[in-house]
Amino acid sequence: MRAKVGQPFFGHLQDLVKKRRHAENLQLEEYISRFHRLLSPDNINHPPSIIAINGVLKSIAKSKHPNRYRTVIDLFNRLKLMSTRDRRRVSPTIRTFGLLLDCCCRMRRVDLGFCVLGQSLRHGYGANTIMFGSLINGLCATKQVGVAAKVFAKMPLMGCAPSLITYSTLINGLCSNGNARMGLELCRQMVKEGSCCKPNVVTYSTLIRGFFREGDVALAQMMFEEMVSECIAPSLTTFNILIDGFCKNGDVIEAQKKFEEMSEHGIVANLITYNSLIDGLCNHGDTDSALRMFDEIVAKGLLPNVITYNILIHTLCYQGKVHSALNMLKEMIGKGVLPDHYTFNALILGFCQDGGIDNAFKVYKEYISCGHEADVYIYTTLIDACCKKGAFLRASDLLHEMIERGVMPDVVTYTCLIHGLSSIGEWSHAIGIFRKMVSQGISPNVVTFNAWIGCLCKHGITCEAEKLASLMEKSGKKPDVITYTSLLHGYVLEGRLDEAIVLLDSMAEKGIEPNQHSYSVLINGYCKIGRLNEALRLVEKMRNQGLKPNDVIFDIFLNAFSYCNDPDEVKKIISEMRDGR
Repeated sequence: MRAKVGQPFFGHLQDLVKKRRHAENLQLEEYISRFHRLLSPDNINHPPSIIAINGVLKSIAKSKHPNRYRTVIDLFNRLKLMSTRDRRRVSPTIRTFGLLLDCCCRMRRVDLGFCVLGQSLRHGYGANTIMFGSLINGLCATKQVGVAAKVFAKMPLMGCAPSLITYSTLINGLCSNGNARMGLELCRQMVKEGSCCKPNVVTYSTLIRGFFREGDVALAQMMFEEMVSECIAPSLTTFNILIDGFCKNGDVIEAQKKFEEMSEHGIVANLITYNSLIDGLCNHGDTDSALRMFDEIVAKGLLPNVITYNILIHTLCYQGKVHSALNMLKEMIGKGVLPDHYTFNALILGFCQDGGIDNAFKVYKEYISCGHEADVYIYTTLIDACCKKGAFLRASDLLHEMIERGVMPDVVTYTCLIHGLSSIGEWSHAIGIFRKMVSQGISPNVVTFNAWIGCLCKHGITCEAEKLASLMEKSGKKPDVITYTSLLHGYVLEGRLDEAIVLLDSMAEKGIEPNQHSYSVLINGYCKIGRLNEALRLVEKMRNQGLKPNDVIFDIFLNAFSYCNDPDEVKKIISEMRDGR
């Protein structure tokens, strides 16, 4: 039974979104109001305290409001302006500059962070280790690890000795950017130079995560064993990294062993632990075990979060169980957990694959009404589903809508439209879309050309398909086995079997190996006109290439009974094929 999307629980979702945003706005407004009260000229009996002001700025920076960092910068500028006008004069401290610098770096504006550092030095406040740590963290987050390493090296010149946190920050940056081995070298250097800093559980956990990300499971395991041998007790975070790492590298059994090992160290699993295992089990195809673990979370009093639900909803949609995914969404909203971009993406794709376009559009509309902005992936998913259903007017409307909203279609979007229109013979419209794509500076890829060539060949317009294949080569896109197989299909439909054989032989010359489908197209063509010997020769050619006849090819020979004058010959051929198989 096809799942249906209703309105009641989506209405509840919109209420949750409004309440959450209202709470965040109220919290921010309260902090801003407190800031203004501290600097109010009417507050004569209580001179402004920079300690209190710093406390307010720190609270804003730690809040969950999307504009928290920008607000801290605006309030700092207001503080600076008022401090020059107010006779009571309250001046920022190095802590204030440190908070400001950290906000700039978290906004990915490390350039502004360096400006703040310059201001702090110019006003005589100097710099401290925390400020350098923020800069290093910001540089690593923006993929400027080389610059981060230089800043780290200059710290002693500024009178700031790197702390364990600074070392860990740079090691984390190196690991996050695919340089776990360099991170390990820095760790070894920290010990070798006799620094007062020694690697701790955070350092080792960071390195373990780095090696897992690079797929080096052996080194990740070695780091864990070294940590234990150094009498450094693994933390919950360490085990979470290990479990997640093993799961992502396809070793769910080892991840489960580490899960059981946690109790030996007196560590209780948290939601992150369970999420990693659920994700690993889902990727391993064991959805039933994943759902049992989900029930275990609830039984232990843990509240599943949006990540937990997203993993299961995505898996259920991928398996075609959209009704179950929708029920999970209802449960999720009922428990006050807000779905996010990934939740809606999974459901839209799930409904599109299930054939429920109307439901997919209902989910899409709710997604927009909750304040989200659709990306090119969502639009392309909906456009592709419309094309497959023949709803080209709806697909065209979506294309115009996405452009109006400032979301530019990509090559995949246009390929879906071109393929859909070509499949029903709407060549002029397909050409129009193709020209529009090229005019926007988007080059067609191999998939685009193959989709078009395949449709032309199926409609018996092989001469145009040949021209398109030639254009494909001229534009620097190398035809592949799909291109050639489509052309073979076109030749067979037009009865040009001899030319098809020549094309098949030319594939090997160009380094393209025909596959079972390529051969089945030709074998089918020969069988239909009773040239069984040529078909059998193609079977032998397949075997010489290392390919075995599949069920499709057996079915082709079995069907030959209906239009062959010599059924005994067909039986003999099938028997020989089975013997050779």
